Amino acid sequence: MDRWWSDGTETGSRLWQGIVAIVATGCLLGLAQNALVRYGAPTGGLAWKYIPPTLDSLDEVAAKNNAQPGGSTPLPPDMNDPLQIGGAATSGVPDIPDVGRPIQIQISKVKAFFDANAATIVDAREPAEYAEGHIPGAINLPYDQVVTDPGRLEEFDPKGKPIIVYCGGGTCELSMNLGFSLVNAGKKKVLVYMGGWPEWSTSGYAIAKGATPEGV
Repeated sequence: MDRWWSDGTETGSRLWQGIVAIVATGCLLGLAQNALVRYGAPTGGLAWKYIPPTLDSLDEVAAKNNAQPGGSTPLPPDMNDPLQIGGAATSGVPDIPDVGRPIQIQISKVKAFFDANAATIVDAREPAEYAEGHIPGAINLPYDQVVTDPGRLEEFDPKGKPIIVYCGGGTCELSMNLGFSLVNAGKKKVLVYMGGWPEWSTSGYAIAKGATPEGV
């Protein structure tokens, strides 16, 4: 060691450079591993499960709309529901902006659309869950099946209406993923009902059971 420090200056410099490079590489690999775990990549294989980013809230959508030239009139303080963008249509059903991405919708507006039959409602859960209970008239379009059969998105016809997607509530991963898939397939005015089936089924609103939208 004494000879290396006194006579091997160039060699010692190269050795230290190698050590620094190894440490830096290890740090980068550690950061990459943390990022993979955080964003949904399993640590034991190569398969990825894409989790879309958090959806814009309706407040954010309304604020952006109002900030643009010719945007709609700001909402009164007692109308804390930015789906009123552009003014409400008849029966309390709001006009929906086509922003090219899914946006959130709350239960009060889901109910307004439901009562007016003004939206195509989609249940993203598995068929067994759908059969146990769903919003009457909702079409069962399980996200897991869409992944293996993308053609179902192309065949899906919302009949010119806005699309409301819901699932089992919570983080709404299924409905969010399906919402983005619908937008990517060219569907417009896609809304995600974050409260989902748990909120609807405990709110005293109509429910249906069975394997069809009519509940039979």
